[in-house]
Amino acid sequence: MGMLNKQTVVNASAEKIWDILAAVERTPEWIDGVKESERTGEIREGQGLRWRELSVLERQNIEMEHEMTAWEPRTRMKVRSVLPMNGWLERTLELQQVVDGQEVRITVAWDLGIAGMLLGEKKVVELMENLFETTLMNLKDLAEKTP
Repeated sequence: MGMLNKQTVVNASAEKIWDILAAVERTPEWIDGVKESERTGEIREGQGLRWRELSVLERQNIEMEHEMTAWEPRTRMKVRSVLPMNGWLERTLELQQVVDGQEVRITVAWDLGIAGMLLGEKKVVELMENLFETTLMNLKDLAEKTP
């Protein structure tokens, strides 16, 4: 199992950032590698929300199923993802007011299952570090540019 923590300060309101985070159909706009996202359950917002994404990672197409497992508006959300080949990913996003805006923190834990064994631990950590660093920067750019 792997784990990482990342954070950045976004010069935008918690409401603006939360609106982006909560709109799962917009994830292709800011999550690195996501090509398509659609809701799959009846819950439209909050805990229990489900969606699937089609992504490309290292030139491989990946389909993932996600569920929002915790939901504290404008403060914290937690997502559990089911990955191919018996893998999983859990990410917690937290917002906290700071002098320059909102600090956005992400904690990610994962076990990529068979895919992780094939790639090797060092490669998986490198991929995750790059993926979530880019994703946080994309979120920052989108939130700061959105009127």
